[in-house]
Amino acid sequence: MEFGVYLRSAQTYQKMLELSRAAEELDYYGVFVNDHVEGLSGDRKEPYWEAWTLMTGIGVETKKIRVGQITLFNSMRNPALLAKMTATLDQMTGGRYELILGAGWSEPEYEGYDLMEKGRGMPSAGERVSRLKESVDILKGMLHNEVFNYEGKYWKLKEAMNVPQPVQKPFRISVGARQPRMIKITAKYADGINSSGNLQNISRILGIYHKNLETLGKTVDDVFISGFAPSVYLMKNEAEYEETLQKWKARGTDINVSREHGFIGTSEVLIEKWRRAMDMGMKMSIINVRPSTTIPENAEMLARFKDEVASQL
Repeated sequence: MEFGVYLRSAQTYQKMLELSRAAEELDYYGVFVNDHVEGLSGDRKEPYWEAWTLMTGIGVETKKIRVGQITLFNSMRNPALLAKMTATLDQMTGGRYELILGAGWSEPEYEGYDLMEKGRGMPSAGERVSRLKESVDILKGMLHNEVFNYEGKYWKLKEAMNVPQPVQKPFRISVGARQPRMIKITAKYADGINSSGNLQNISRILGIYHKNLETLGKTVDDVFISGFAPSVYLMKNEAEYEETLQKWKARGTDINVSREHGFIGTSEVLIEKWRRAMDMGMKMSIINVRPSTTIPENAEMLARFKDEVASQL
């Protein structure tokens, strides 16, 4: 089981780079940010660095750790241009770019940046999924061919060039999927799936995914199953574990769900929970280990997680 590190809580580029270097020193799998151009709560003015530029900078400032986004906002970039950007970044990092694509969901960003042009706002869920399917087709075509033609409902490419090709061959494309149609498309066309949330949600997503793989004659060995758990709470002991759960209960959290399915607990509890994820085929998960408020504390928690949990999996 591999683990990546979610960087967004670091807020500034220098702090994200500092955390990335700490994760690299600890031999984590990769570093990732979510792909948004504005904050996601309140007045939306919290600092948000554009995700592609950000990870390009971190990619060239590191040496061995993988870099990526969790997940790429499909409507933010033309898929043919994204293929070119992907090949470029993969070359610049010596084959360390991890591509995880998502359909997009933030209506304020669709409207604020007029992503569909002419003030059309956010497309329906069905259209967003259909667009993602075409994007996967285009990415797979362009990342494995120097010249690629394509004719779909949303994009038509005529001899789209992609030279140089990426370092990684074959180049893996994963999709962040939650709902049945998206999961079905992911199983059929992509090389892997990213499932987010607690173990209960992961089980639901991967249960559907496994059934689709079986229908297609595939197994978990044919794909790359990853996860996203942006808040993993590593407790020092049972007393701290129970105290934290009671604080959550006071603010309205169902602590029975947290106890059974949430990524919170002592090292022994977290080992058992991650083994459940591994039993479902998960090979990598992107995490942010808490509690921590500063970069040194965050790095210390990553070291503890590596020693007490990851090393046992």
